[in-house]
Amino acid sequence: MTPSKNQSVKIQRLWAEAPERYQAYDPTTLSSEKFESLLPDFVPRIIKEDIAHYFHYLRNNRKRSSLKAWEKASGCIDSPHSWKTDNYRPVFSFLYYDRLTNGQFLPLLLSKFESAISVKNQQMTVEQFNQLCRLSVVGFRPRIDAISLKILLALSQNPSLVTQELVEITGHSYVTIYNRLKQLRAKLGLRVTTRINWRRLGVQRFFLITQQPSLFSSFKDFSQFLDGKATFLWGENNFLHYYLIPHEVKDRFLKAYRSVSTTSTMTKCYHLQGTPIMGYSFDLFDVNEQKWHFDFATAFLQPMKSSSKIRQVFTEEKYGSENPYEPTTKEIKVMEGLLRNYSLTQKELANLLQIHEPNLSIIKSKLSDEQIIAPQLMLRLGLPLNCFLRCTPNSDEILQTLINLMQKIPFFNLSVVNACEEEPLAKELICFLQLDDILYYSLVTFLRELSQEQLLREFKIGLLVDSFFGESKVKEVLKETLIEGFS
Repeated sequence: MTPSKNQSVKIQRLWAEAPERYQAYDPTTLSSEKFESLLPDFVPRIIKEDIAHYFHYLRNNRKRSSLKAWEKASGCIDSPHSWKTDNYRPVFSFLYYDRLTNGQFLPLLLSKFESAISVKNQQMTVEQFNQLCRLSVVGFRPRIDAISLKILLALSQNPSLVTQELVEITGHSYVTIYNRLKQLRAKLGLRVTTRINWRRLGVQRFFLITQQPSLFSSFKDFSQFLDGKATFLWGENNFLHYYLIPHEVKDRFLKAYRSVSTTSTMTKCYHLQGTPIMGYSFDLFDVNEQKWHFDFATAFLQPMKSSSKIRQVFTEEKYGSENPYEPTTKEIKVMEGLLRNYSLTQKELANLLQIHEPNLSIIKSKLSDEQIIAPQLMLRLGLPLNCFLRCTPNSDEILQTLINLMQKIPFFNLSVVNACEEEPLAKELICFLQLDDILYYSLVTFLRELSQEQLLREFKIGLLVDSFFGESKVKEVLKETLIEGFS
């Protein structure tokens, strides 16, 4: 089908920014097969096919029929949990970058390919392609205006707010808030997902970090509990696996770690001591300058009320409690549905799960009341630095202060951990952070000053190269303790 005149203007505008050799072709008549043939030989065929589907999707003005055809051909859907092959989730990733750049991702990606032609002498891996995608959109940071900032401030404190509640909080009209939310979803990838309280389900979390990724093969028996992976630089590549380990499996998991740690001093296991503190901070965002203003050293010297600063999503309970919540199979089905289909309405989710909508509402309310699930805000801030930090404070007071300060960073995911040693050392703090270069410089300077004052035993900070989380399935994690409920 030939695009209409209005649709043609959009694709031609994008096409004008593509590399010169593509300009010899008219994008409104160029077939997907011919477009695919123009892509460099070092791009894997499965990726070429998806880039061609993305081109066709844009040319048809993002019509749902084109998306459905792409999903059918790919075997994946527009979900972060829908994978085509290891580390590659085509439809979701392409549309994620498409929404972020308003279609500019296509010419940006083609330009990145073009610059790599002269130096690429072997086929690109999926990991390299994922990295190239991220590099393509570096610098794309949508502007946040005053109204959007009010919305983001409110949602960062309470992700469960609905449009009418945001209207009352911000003082703007329903139409204004509704339209602004649509813009934030398109430009910042705003979405409200579901977070699970694994502690309440009797599940414990572990970070396994090594410089020898081949050692992960010793943990293949625990693959059903693997929830995330990350690669980061501490001078050289380090590799992290994130496991959700039920109480019944803990001893076997630690035995596997100890057998590995005796042969590799560069492999460490950390036991998370509580639910990670995760969120976004817009308190110190300057609308005029479009950046965060925060000085760690100055804030450290000011009195801080530690008890009022920590954002607790769930009421903390002791790890390995004797009476963890035992979900029914239907509740597990609902948790799975909520995790993997955040964009669906309640009616659509009920149809997908084949549960009556009133029953779905009852189950969700029960899981929420029991502190099993909670809403979670997700955004794409477009900040240039994704960092991984581990630090060891000299006292609980410094640890608490660091937790408070880190929650001023635009995005933070903080975990208090203990090393899984025979005689564990002091509590440590592991952080995933998103910041800009000014905040990064301020943070590193501050941490160095703490070390010089002997308030920190040590700290290591590096850049995240790759990270994927949310890979596990609730049913698989709980398989060891699953009880049969009413289906």
